[in-house]
Amino acid sequence: MTTDTINKTEILKSLSESISEMQQLISPLGTNEINTIPYDDSWTAAQLLSHVSKSINGMAKAMSAEGKPAERDAGERIPELKKTFLDFSKKMKSPDFIVPEKGPFEKGAMTEELNNSSEMFKESAEHATLTEAVEGLPLGPITKLEILHFVVYHTQRHMHQLKKICEAIKK
Repeated sequence: MTTDTINKTEILKSLSESISEMQQLISPLGTNEINTIPYDDSWTAAQLLSHVSKSINGMAKAMSAEGKPAERDAGERIPELKKTFLDFSKKMKSPDFIVPEKGPFEKGAMTEELNNSSEMFKESAEHATLTEAVEGLPLGPITKLEILHFVVYHTQRHMHQLKKICEAIKK
């Protein structure tokens, strides 16, 4: 087993755990609750799931896209991505193409969409050459190894937000 395979397996396991945790968080919520804006300047829980699904779908396509051999260390940007997306004190703006619709959303459809996105990403990652670089993404030139990490960090960031949303809704 190569190092890439071990890392890929561990990273995909971490993504699966994050997706499962998101689903557990919204499990006790009803349709009205997941469509409730919990506080000013926030998405609903359903909008957040839609955003994460759209992002993962986009990254699955990037993982399947033809890339070029990276002309640098394939993991060079991993620390930067981690620092950026796991710094919960900073507010970030989503690219327009993954901003969720206003809703309302149906809970079952949202969880199914999240599962399908995750499975599509895992499938594309399994066949990806992690040392290839792709261009044309909002993240700039990025390797497929870095995309794996981005998806995990981005999902973890939104997990943190989902926890806050769920706490606010339960009050």
